[in-house]
Amino acid sequence: MRNAALSTLLFACVTILALHAMQPADADTQLEQAKQALTGDHKDTDKARTLLLNIVQNGKAEVRPVTLAWSYIYLGYIEDRAKNREAALGWYQKVVALNSLDNSSVPIANYGLKQPLDWLRHLDAPQQQQQPQSAPKQQYGKAYTTQQPPAGVTLKHNLSAADRREHFEDLWRLIDTNYAHFKLKAIDWTEVGHRYRAQLDALTGDDDFYLLMFHLVNELKDTHSWLQGYKPPMLSTVPGMSIDMFNGRPYVLSGAKAGWEVLSVDGFTVADKLESLRPYIPARSSERAFQRQAGRLLLAGDRDSAITVKLRSPEDKIETVQARRGAMASPPPAQKAAFDLTRQRFVHFGKHPSGLGYIRIESFNGREEIADEFDRALEALRDSPGLILDIRENPGGYNQSRIVGRLLQKRSLATISYSRNGPKHDDFARRESYLEPTGKWQYTGPVALLVNVGTGSAADLFACQLRSAGRVVTIGTTTEGNLSGVAIYAVLPCGLVVRISNGFISDAAEHPIEVNGNIPDIVVEPDIQDYLHGRDPVLQRAADTILARVRAASP
Repeated sequence: MRNAALSTLLFACVTILALHAMQPADADTQLEQAKQALTGDHKDTDKARTLLLNIVQNGKAEVRPVTLAWSYIYLGYIEDRAKNREAALGWYQKVVALNSLDNSSVPIANYGLKQPLDWLRHLDAPQQQQQPQSAPKQQYGKAYTTQQPPAGVTLKHNLSAADRREHFEDLWRLIDTNYAHFKLKAIDWTEVGHRYRAQLDALTGDDDFYLLMFHLVNELKDTHSWLQGYKPPMLSTVPGMSIDMFNGRPYVLSGAKAGWEVLSVDGFTVADKLESLRPYIPARSSERAFQRQAGRLLLAGDRDSAITVKLRSPEDKIETVQARRGAMASPPPAQKAAFDLTRQRFVHFGKHPSGLGYIRIESFNGREEIADEFDRALEALRDSPGLILDIRENPGGYNQSRIVGRLLQKRSLATISYSRNGPKHDDFARRESYLEPTGKWQYTGPVALLVNVGTGSAADLFACQLRSAGRVVTIGTTTEGNLSGVAIYAVLPCGLVVRISNGFISDAAEHPIEVNGNIPDIVVEPDIQDYLHGRDPVLQRAADTILARVRAASP
């Protein structure tokens, strides 16, 4: 009897300990850990799944209903992202079957029952991406930094000279303690401060002050640092006479003078005219990107003003043309593929005449819908012996790691990110990010990635991730090189909001993408005659390269 009583007591103790092991606070902690594992672009779904299953299987009776509901939702979310729709539906049905829930979980579960739930704002929204180690909020008088720009802020006017000086000092200091690229770009911020302080007393009003602040931020030479709510004076250009740069020289792309090189504008050399445009153009992260952007605006000036352009024909004939500015500048038309493509909103695809698969992604300015479009393209080209992936002129948008995962066969180091975390210019926190295979199957054939100076931001990140994984051969010209990773916003009492890059991303070899860009393995640069005659030497070189690799791999 004594042994039986002792056994009963021991069993009771074990039961109590087991129940205590899954008290609500512990379940909530595990839910938060699972949430962190699922937040951002580099998700650890295996870790999250283990934590969530532990909550729903081992301690269901002791877990708060709201914790249980979100555990079900996250499990469904994991299955939907893995394209396991039937399993996902089962988890959402469990949420609906619960009764005492918070109001936020039921609508999400109902949404998941209607269509795949593979994007959740608090896990995937841009403000959550790559930000866990960003700088804390800083306060300087009435100025401060924040992770997201405040809504409804407008510029104030009739500022006093003292107000302007105070706001300038606030912004200079907030940039000094948060900006990430001073050393990378060899910027002497103290010298910049002295130079701009000397201009403050000469300002005559608000317009001059805000323009000065625009110029100050431009000193960072950073595509991802800008003034929000303020734009410099707009410029006009010559209607029907678009310009672009080829091999560092400007050419007319359309009209009667298509193919002619621009030699001078209003008596200024091309180099001098390009430099004169710098105060009016938002900064670019690399000089090659600025030259390209300024080249496209080479004819720009005040609206309705006269312009004199000196041109040289392909036959070396020199001619001077006079015109009048009267149109806003716009990018020149992009070349169209010489073969049929199935067109979607972001992703277009088809078979190249060589038999290789071809996918063009025009923009990453979307989330899961772009990855869905890519999945459809890849499915259609599944049997292609090789793949050409074209992201030339893709200006970026949102991280597309799910697309990258379709081309991976193993977990791979994708990026190394650095976030400013202290007052010194070299105070950084370092983090490695890995990507895993995604989808029900992965493409294993050779892949060529086409890039150029118009490839930037999230497209620069996309190229970096694929290069780091050793998954592609890159062909074309060096990308724009604007990849800051994270940012904070400085908010001044005058209503000026300034985005400040306070991090940067490197590839797996520790080479920063900001400024440097993704340098192609094979450099091919089209010339003006290629453009005018519809030739694409970059695409042709890619086809030749991939076909050679296919033949080399054949038995």
